[in-house]
Amino acid sequence: MESQIIEKLLDRYFEAETTGEEETTLKNYFRSEEVAPHLQQYIPMFCFFDQAKTEKLEKEVSYAPQQKKLRFGRKKVYSWVAIAASIVIFLGVVVQQENQVSEFGTYEDPELAMQKTREALEMMSLYMNAGTEDLGYLEEFNNTKDKIVK
Repeated sequence: MESQIIEKLLDRYFEAETTGEEETTLKNYFRSEEVAPHLQQYIPMFCFFDQAKTEKLEKEVSYAPQQKKLRFGRKKVYSWVAIAASIVIFLGVVVQQENQVSEFGTYEDPELAMQKTREALEMMSLYMNAGTEDLGYLEEFNNTKDKIVK
């Protein structure tokens, strides 16, 4: 009779539906020597909790040195990031000065300005010439269409 009650309590325990009093009843039952043979497999589980409560850590643990290492590591990473950022900014300033471009987008050297203007115009003429080649086909199509319609 008592084993049936314990089995129902175990089912509720594994479903996380037991109260504190019911769990105490289970613990007391499994601590006793009158445990049914088919329920003896649960004895270590309930006795483990009691044993775990009595265990104490005898070794002293110090966390301070590890925290110092982490802080030092972070500072080291931040310093490398700052160095890399300053190098990138420096290179950006140097490259901008080499191009000799003023803040208004004009060139101070007249020869360099003429060269850049020629490059831009040549590129534009290439695209315009490529576009006008297709217009020749369109004109031929229109002429043929006009002959058919008349």
